[in-house]
Amino acid sequence: MATIKIGNVTGAVYQAERPLHLNPDGSAQASLTYKCTTESVFAIIPAYLTSHPFLPDLKCYESDLDQELGGIIRITSIYKGVLADNPELLAQHEYGRTTTEAPIETHPLFAVPLSDPPVTPAQLAAIELALQNAQSPPASITGAALTLYNKKRRGIESYLKPGGIYKKTYVSNDYPGAALMNQVGKIVTPGSPAPTAPAGQNYLCIGISWSKQAGVVTIMEDYQLSGPGGWDTDLYST
Repeated sequence: MATIKIGNVTGAVYQAERPLHLNPDGSAQASLTYKCTTESVFAIIPAYLTSHPFLPDLKCYESDLDQELGGIIRITSIYKGVLADNPELLAQHEYGRTTTEAPIETHPLFAVPLSDPPVTPAQLAAIELALQNAQSPPASITGAALTLYNKKRRGIESYLKPGGIYKKTYVSNDYPGAALMNQVGKIVTPGSPAPTAPAGQNYLCIGISWSKQAGVVTIMEDYQLSGPGGWDTDLYST
């Protein structure tokens, strides 16, 4: 039986439903459906990163093609992109107070201030020698040094050092620049709303990562708060 086609059969006929979802971080996702005939030049799935015909900031992410009766093709595409003018202002933030294991000798009771620690290097050496030889500490081991000896004598070699992890996630149209990527491994101040570092402590940038989906680049920044005494400036630059 012959097929009767009514209406425009040479171009793309966009359907009335054009849903758009705006995320709290400023990124957006839109769905667009159009129909055409099987012989039409429009019967091709849009290529990845093809611009949305009405919202060019959104780029094609994925598409579905289906065939309907009467030689009609239905193509539905998903587009993703960033619509916010300054999406970094819409960044999502996470913060957690954490602890990490550290040698007992680095506890503030024995090592702070670094310029004049309560337990001197000579006392540390004497403590280790006494422990190795299963001997009592020499008379020079008093105060904080004696406290350290007694703890190590009981098998306490480490403690849980308090710190924190701050994470910032936001979207962008572009990949992160070299200036941001070069912060990894350096002592930096992440800025508000990261909690202000307590006196004698600071933040280290421990990672910058990103992922891309169509027109959305998601950037993740991670910062770790030091324990008392701060990060060693001989090992980490500012």
